[in-house]
Amino acid sequence: MFRSLFIRLVLNAGSLYMLTYLMPKDITYTGGIAFFVVAGLFMTIINIFIKPILKILALPFIILTAGLFMIFINAFLLWILSYSLDIIKFQNVSLVIQSKGSYLVAGLLFGLLNWVLNSIFRK
Repeated sequence: MFRSLFIRLVLNAGSLYMLTYLMPKDITYTGGIAFFVVAGLFMTIINIFIKPILKILALPFIILTAGLFMIFINAFLLWILSYSLDIIKFQNVSLVIQSKGSYLVAGLLFGLLNWVLNSIFRK
């Protein structure tokens, strides 16, 4: 169980790293490596507890849009991550996503990156 959680943490941190690399003008972060550890941990917790609830509540929209509504869910989860890091203020760790459009592009990329990394590294 702890191995699975650790793999999820590393994959979420890796997805966040690639996301900040792919969108350097739209997504800024502070905290260096600590950001990726803390944000990866928070994103793992968000994905475990909040994402399944959102997917159940949004199931009709997900079906109607053939899964494209997941982009909005991922964008919302990134907003939750940014907001929670802003509230907690963990040793100068922050995430800033510039606009609502950037959230949607980041939601799309984060979902794709997570899917690719999970298909490669999880068994």
